[in-house]
Amino acid sequence: MKLRIAAATLISASLLAACGPNNPQPPTGTQTDFGRLSTLKPGEQDSIRTALKVNVVFVGYRETLPGQVATARDVNPRDFQNILPGSYDTIARSPSAYGSTEYTGNAFDYQYNYVFADQKFEDDFFGFLKQSGSEQSLTAQQAFYNCQVTDVKKLTKLPAPLNPATLASAYACPTVSPNINREITGNLEIDAAKTENWLADNVARVGVKPGEYTVYLVNWYDRPDFKFHSYTRADVPDSDTGYRAGTSGSRRLIAWGGSTREGQAAQRVWFYDLSANPDPWTKAYDVTNANVNGDKEADYRLPPIWEYGTRKASIGYGRKVSPDLARVVRYTALNLLFTPSPIYRVSLTPPRMPEDIQLDLHVEQGEGAIDPQKLLNAGLVQSRVSVLQPFAKFSNVVKQTPLDGDLADVYKCFFPVEAEDICSPEYADFSGEKLFQFGVKELRQSYQNAPEGRYLLPVYAFNDNDDSQEGLLGIAYDDGETGTQSFVYSFLTPSLVDAGYGFTDTTVHEVGHHLSLSHPHDGYDSEQDLSYGPSGDFYFTNVGDESASIMSYNDLAKTFGQFNLDAQYRYLTAAYLNNTNAVLELVRRAGQAGKVSAAAQSADSLFAQAEGKYDGLAYLDAAQLAHQGYRAVLDAALAAGVNVQPYKWYEHLSGLSTQSVSRKPRVVRTFAPQHGAVIFPEETREQRDLRLAP
Repeated sequence: MKLRIAAATLISASLLAACGPNNPQPPTGTQTDFGRLSTLKPGEQDSIRTALKVNVVFVGYRETLPGQVATARDVNPRDFQNILPGSYDTIARSPSAYGSTEYTGNAFDYQYNYVFADQKFEDDFFGFLKQSGSEQSLTAQQAFYNCQVTDVKKLTKLPAPLNPATLASAYACPTVSPNINREITGNLEIDAAKTENWLADNVARVGVKPGEYTVYLVNWYDRPDFKFHSYTRADVPDSDTGYRAGTSGSRRLIAWGGSTREGQAAQRVWFYDLSANPDPWTKAYDVTNANVNGDKEADYRLPPIWEYGTRKASIGYGRKVSPDLARVVRYTALNLLFTPSPIYRVSLTPPRMPEDIQLDLHVEQGEGAIDPQKLLNAGLVQSRVSVLQPFAKFSNVVKQTPLDGDLADVYKCFFPVEAEDICSPEYADFSGEKLFQFGVKELRQSYQNAPEGRYLLPVYAFNDNDDSQEGLLGIAYDDGETGTQSFVYSFLTPSLVDAGYGFTDTTVHEVGHHLSLSHPHDGYDSEQDLSYGPSGDFYFTNVGDESASIMSYNDLAKTFGQFNLDAQYRYLTAAYLNNTNAVLELVRRAGQAGKVSAAAQSADSLFAQAEGKYDGLAYLDAAQLAHQGYRAVLDAALAAGVNVQPYKWYEHLSGLSTQSVSRKPRVVRTFAPQHGAVIFPEETREQRDLRLAP
């Protein structure tokens, strides 16, 4: 017995020896001046690369079976595999337009899951649409489709009220156009948000985990219970005037998603329904003319589903829906909604990011203009934008001054009436330079009295008593040298007030830009290194506005949606990571690594946890952990006497935005696709006309 015990002891000892000093486990991480770090990389620009699952769910579409010929309305997943990107690396678009691509530190490897809904799901969903909708008159845009005219004067408005049971149209034209495949004879209006919520509540039925990014591609047309229909968001008033843009025909939708539901988990759903009314926002009601914006270039847009397979001479001839749907998923859902690139740096003042942000609201009041207290709710602006910097303390100050004297002159320069009326011809920004310099002077004076560490976000709200310009609501300017955000401008004229606009929603939108966010209708494709917006081959991407985001142009949302919040918190997580790396490098160069090593080790652990939350789509939690890690290192660095200064763009202007600047920005006047990063216009005349359309 003793021999057996001894033998067993020797065997155990030998096994332990095999796992001991002679076979050590390799240490994790990288050895640095701060000890071994697994997540932080002092002095380096890093990226958080994550595998992101994207579900593409087909509802009402049929898959091309093996060996079969694909019809115009069949779906072949191979089309999606050929068109969809494998990955995406986000960039700060405006800084990148100044000559050197600036990555945000967010990278995605897409994992696609294609699902065809079963018959029971489709029956229930289309039954929901039929039950929840209400018959209404045709919109002018639907009548335009029937008649293939673009002039409302050629249509005859029928007398009201109309009997929904026998409804043909609220408009009439002499004859239905022979160029369309099927006349629209009804309009079942359905609430878009309720539809999104139904789809989100039922994702498990199509094998999708709730909270994952999901595109629903919908086709009701090929069913016997099909009804002509449109989606609405008619209950969203302007925050100041109460005007409801969603009641107009130009706001009828074929897509929606990205909503947040109070007290519920993120749903991350966007649906796109080509069997709904021909989309007004992308002018899909015009199936006759290749070019609809007057630039003499063909505009690629997706006609209603019943035009696919047509033999008529329309934009639907020869088209197959499957690759078109894949284009929508890539260039709209992925690039503009799910994983977009921001317009500006989220860090604002790297490497020392602000935690005290004051909205400096300068109301420039024209004599006789409407009372600004009726047009600007400063508290509401602060409440809505504060979600974009959730770890900063926000405040606001409103200052009202008359729109006269020198200020009136520089304001008028911003909108030169004639080409010869150039206020700063010696500057690259000939119309905006004087207003920019006026703001820089005031901002420098304001910072002289600001507490240390406070970030002043300057907003100029011009309340003009004259129609001095053609309808621009606002713009978020950069510094003209590095693509760093500078001023926010909001504009009102009597005509814009009459159209239902106030300052509050525009200011939230433009401050959203300043804090990083892009429009959902223009953006960047990283694999193709391509900037694009609603123009030419990408005209159809204007449908990105049909999402729950105040960054859209259709005035159907007044807050930041789920896709905005996800993107912002991802940007923040990466910004905290990379600014921590920068601070650690400053510490190393100052010879104070020993005093900060404990904080670096603690932060390294926090960032590892943050990346775990990030991978699990808990983006706010990830940003919170990353913020804690950043603050641990920054506080330790400051305590060690390391000079960590925030970047102050207004102190680093050489010749302001003169033509002599070596890094000339790539600024374009249209949304035509361009290779590399460019600065697109805040809006084009066409977009303005669309926004003001009835």
